[in-house]
Amino acid sequence: MDALSKTTTKLVQALSRRKMLSLKDLCQTGNCCPMTVWRNLKTVGYYTSFSHNARYWTLADTPRFDKDGLWFYRDVGFSVHGTLPRMMPPLVNNATMGMTPREVSQRLRVRVQNQLHDAFVQGHVHRVSWERTQLYVSTDPEVQAQQLRRREEHQDAQGPVSDSHTIAILIELVRTPRSSAKRIAAILGTKGLHVTPQSVQRIIDTYDLRKKGRYTQSPF
Repeated sequence: MDALSKTTTKLVQALSRRKMLSLKDLCQTGNCCPMTVWRNLKTVGYYTSFSHNARYWTLADTPRFDKDGLWFYRDVGFSVHGTLPRMMPPLVNNATMGMTPREVSQRLRVRVQNQLHDAFVQGHVHRVSWERTQLYVSTDPEVQAQQLRRREEHQDAQGPVSDSHTIAILIELVRTPRSSAKRIAAILGTKGLHVTPQSVQRIIDTYDLRKKGRYTQSPF
């Protein structure tokens, strides 16, 4: 018991000074094997990094987690949720506009394509086609609707409708020229393309479809 206490003290002191250490450094500090490091630090609490293959360790009371439960020290990331797979659902669910794989990767500073896909397959998050990528959103219908609405509003504020959405809108207008902008947006939504009625109307106005007799109904 005395030997265990001394080893724990060595490890805690080293981590307190350095804030984080690799498992290799901890083994050298305590002159012990990885299992002994785990057994000793388990008694005081610790986190392993979600980046760098969980190579780095820190004491439980060291991180100052942000609203997403993330803490970065230098280029190493730690999460209150632990591993990358466990991080995906809360990160996506708490995102005001959902998140694309690129946005998640930028936020976490690591690639997360596989983890996001696994979370979707396991039913922890939902995803929809968005522009030329995938948008991951909450499985809760109410939260999901809010995320999509905010994403649409943000997209409208960013500038012109994308080429892919423009083509899809034009095709649908040719197929159903008397449909309202709201109806066109709803039809495209069922096909996994999320556009707002305002975006549809902008395409109608841009191509002057009213004057050309291709669009006669009220836009909303």
